[in-house]
Amino acid sequence: MVDIVQRPAPLETSQAPTRGGRDLGLDFIKGILILLVVFGHSIQWIVHAGTEGYWADGLFQAIYLFHMPAFIAVSGYLAASRIDAATSLRQFLFRRTLPLLLAMAVWAAWPNLARAFVGLETHVRSDVWRDFRDSFWFLWAVVVGSAGAFAATRFGAYERAALLLIAAVLLLAPLPDFPRSVIRYTAAFYLIAFLAGRAGVTIRGIPPHFAVAAGAAATVGWLFWTPDTYIYNNGFAYWRPGVAGQLALMLPVSVAATLAFLRGAVALHDRIAPSAAARIVIAIGGMTLEIYLAQTVAFRATSLPPELAAGYLDAAAATAITVAGTAALVALSRRFPGGELLWGRLPALPFRARND
Repeated sequence: MVDIVQRPAPLETSQAPTRGGRDLGLDFIKGILILLVVFGHSIQWIVHAGTEGYWADGLFQAIYLFHMPAFIAVSGYLAASRIDAATSLRQFLFRRTLPLLLAMAVWAAWPNLARAFVGLETHVRSDVWRDFRDSFWFLWAVVVGSAGAFAATRFGAYERAALLLIAAVLLLAPLPDFPRSVIRYTAAFYLIAFLAGRAGVTIRGIPPHFAVAAGAAATVGWLFWTPDTYIYNNGFAYWRPGVAGQLALMLPVSVAATLAFLRGAVALHDRIAPSAAARIVIAIGGMTLEIYLAQTVAFRATSLPPELAAGYLDAAAATAITVAGTAALVALSRRFPGGELLWGRLPALPFRARND
C-alpha cells in the first residue's frame, strides 16, 4: 500500500433533514427505487402475465432505463464513507459481505423447504442452489461491487485508477450469460458511484440544467430502445454481431437516465421533505433489503395465465400490497426469538446487515 487515502467529507450536505448524520434524501431515493423494482416486476408478472410482451412495454422500458443502475449506484455512493484503506478484511467480510450472503441463503432455502414439506415436487438441493445463485443477482452485484471497492482501497494513491480498472474489467469480461452479465454490468455502476463518493461529488452537485439535458437525452434514447437493448438480452456481449450498436445506445442512455433521476429525486425530496408522503417513502427506503428479498420470492411464485393479465392499476395495487406485507412481516418477525433469521441476520454474530 502506498499510503492511506483519507475518508472524504460527508456525501451530502444541505438543509435537508438527516438521521444520525445520514441525509434522508438518500433513503428517499432508495424508497422510490425499490417501489420501481416491485412495480416493474408487477408489470412483468401481472400486466403481461409473464409473457414476452413486457419487453416492448413503454412504461416497463422507461423504468428499466435506469432503476437498477441507479439503485446500485446509491449503494456504491453510500459505501464510499464506509469502505476505505483503514477497513480491515474482517470488518469487510463480517459487516458487509456475509450478511448479504446469509440473507440470500435463508430466502433461497425456506421457500423450497416449505414446498417439500407440503409434498410439492421439488429437488431441494438443486433448487436452493439455483435460487441462491440466480434469483438474488442484484445482491451478488453488491457483493462483487463492494469487493472491488475494498480491493481498490488497498492501492492507496492509486485507488481511483484501480476503481476504474476494475470497472473496465467487469464490463469487458466475456461472461454474457445471466446472471453474470447483469452482475458485472451493475457492479460497474457501484464502483463508479463509489469513486464519485470518495471524490466528494454529491448528487446535489449535479447542475439542474445538466440533469434536464440528461433527462432529455434519455427520453430520446427511450424512443429507440428495443428488447435487444436490455442488458438481460444482450448480455453486454460486445463481440457479437449487432450487440455493439445496442451497447452504444444502452450505456449512454442508462447513464443519462440515472443522473437525471438521482438529481430529480433528491430535488423532489428537498421540496416535500416535511410531508407525510416523503416520510413514508423514506421509511420504505430503510427496508430495501427486506422488500427486495420478499418480492423476489413472491414474484417467482406468481404464475398467471395470459387470459388473466391485468392493468397498471392492478400492478400498482400489487406493489402496495407487497411493500405493506413485507413491512408487516418485518414487524411480526421481531416479536419471535430468531425472527431475524428470516432477513439473514443472526443476533449472536458481531455484525448487522448493512442495508445500503
